Amino acid sequence: MTDVVEPVDAAQIAAAMAATWHAIHAALAPVLGQRGVAGLYKRSVQLTSAASPWLVGVDEGDQAPLDLAALQAAFSQQPVATAAASGEALLQAFQALLVSLVGSALTDRLLHRVWASEPAEPQHLPP
Repeated sequence: MTDVVEPVDAAQIAAAMAATWHAIHAALAPVLGQRGVAGLYKRSVQLTSAASPWLVGVDEGDQAPLDLAALQAAFSQQPVATAAASGEALLQAFQALLVSLVGSALTDRLLHRVWASEPAEPQHLPP
C-alpha cells in the first residue's frame, strides 16, 4: 500500500502561514515587544509585495497585534503556486530582516522552535 498525499490548496497554505506567523509572534514578542514584531512583519510584507503586489494592504492598520486574518484571506485567494512562493518569500524576508538586526545566531535561537515545528510545505526554511 502506498502513502496517499493529499493535494495542498491555497486555503491550507493560508492557514499554515497564519499559524507560522502566530508562532513567530509568540516567540519574538517577549523579546522585541508586540510593536517590534509587528514592525518587522510590516516591513517584510512591504518587501515581498514588490514581487507579490496582491500583498499590498495586508499590513495596514494598527501595528500591533498582527492582522493574521487579513494575511490568511489574501493567501487563500491566490493560486497554490503563487501562495507557496509568496509565503516562502515573506518568511525569508522576515528572517533576513531579523538577522540584520540581531545576527544569525540569535535569530536561530529565537526562531528554532518555529522553524522546527512548521510544516515542510509551503514555507520551508532552514533551521
